[in-house]
Amino acid sequence: MSSVAGVETGLELDLGNELIETRMASHMAKWGAVVSPILLLVSYLIWSTKGLESSAYAIVLILINFLVTAKLMAVGARISLSALMGAAVGGFIFDLVLLTAAVIPFATASWMNLWALGLTLIVTHLGLVVFEASTISTRMAFLGLRQRK
Repeated sequence: MSSVAGVETGLELDLGNELIETRMASHMAKWGAVVSPILLLVSYLIWSTKGLESSAYAIVLILINFLVTAKLMAVGARISLSALMGAAVGGFIFDLVLLTAAVIPFATASWMNLWALGLTLIVTHLGLVVFEASTISTRMAFLGLRQRK
């Protein structure tokens, strides 16, 4: 039984009380925190202080997005498969609203560099999602090789 609304998948994942959605989001947030100093340094070297501040702002937005979306999906997964799908779409809409509401008021701020913000948003979102997808697919491919405790 998987964590996705009790849908039988034929795979048993021993996650304890933690849902896979929550584990994935916390894993992406952890790696986002690990990689963020590199992104901040690159932004500082290219765009100086404005780039650093804009990239830091983008990283905070990304981490908030991942954690809130995971919480929405975890709640939806406990209800039903339709609720999970609705939570996934809702998380996407939340992401768009969050980014719009967070960027437009500060677009002309003295500390904002839109290039640094935009590139950090794109690179970090895509990088973390691709990294997590490859990690999950590797875990699923080699699931039978892990020793049982």
